[in-house]
Amino acid sequence: MKYILYITLLFVGFTSCEKVIDLPLNEADQKVVIEAVTSDFVGDSYVLISITGTVYEQSVFEKINNAVVTVTDKNGVITIFSEDGTNTGKYVNAGFLVTENNNYLLNVQIGVDEYTSKYSTQTRAVLDFIYSEKIGHASFGGNAADSSNVVYFAFTDNVNETNYYRFKVFKNGDYTNELYLGDDKLINGEQFVNVFFGDEFDSGDTVLVEMQNIDKANYTYFYSMSNAQSDNPFSATPANPVSNIDGGALGYYGAYLKDTMNLIVP
Repeated sequence: MKYILYITLLFVGFTSCEKVIDLPLNEADQKVVIEAVTSDFVGDSYVLISITGTVYEQSVFEKINNAVVTVTDKNGVITIFSEDGTNTGKYVNAGFLVTENNNYLLNVQIGVDEYTSKYSTQTRAVLDFIYSEKIGHASFGGNAADSSNVVYFAFTDNVNETNYYRFKVFKNGDYTNELYLGDDKLINGEQFVNVFFGDEFDSGDTVLVEMQNIDKANYTYFYSMSNAQSDNPFSATPANPVSNIDGGALGYYGAYLKDTMNLIVP
């Protein structure tokens, strides 16, 4: 569902971004799936490569090894992502860091096939603060004696840029699988305060909020993923999310500037 205050926020629960929607696939429809995530946090960059299953094995995603994976920045610096020896299909470079106002080109070579994706970063937005607040359930039709805690967040948008955001919430170290997306159409240059409506917490819970600066293509990918995984029985036939990878692969590439804050719910 959508909550619209000063920013459009989308709250949808889903599981792994590595999988695509289960559609009837035949041998000719098998697709390479690339989940490429790079960021400005040390050790946080990786590329996962797999291939979708056949019509008889739709839920089976075979991991792909022996690919050649590089990321090139605007200065022509080429970084090689090497295959993780303990995790087939995962390629890493522990020292790679995304920087502000840079351009990145992802290149994946699998045999004679080539897949590419471009990403441009802007300036890094940061969280201003987060805090928790106890709420009662009576106003939502629940027991008046019941209560829980929600977490609010705030950040200030850069007036000189068109920005898109994704937020991830972790409860006691585990990702809650709620999807929070936003843009700055109605808050350009302003401080924005809102609540993560999709998550509730108990006293003593540890909460970590991760804010990501994403581009329009990534916003479109995650938004289309949420629509494809909608439980609405009257929605159109599900389709794969809109990829920003050229060459015919499914998936996405992101070069994220991130900020995090945490708290313990009193």
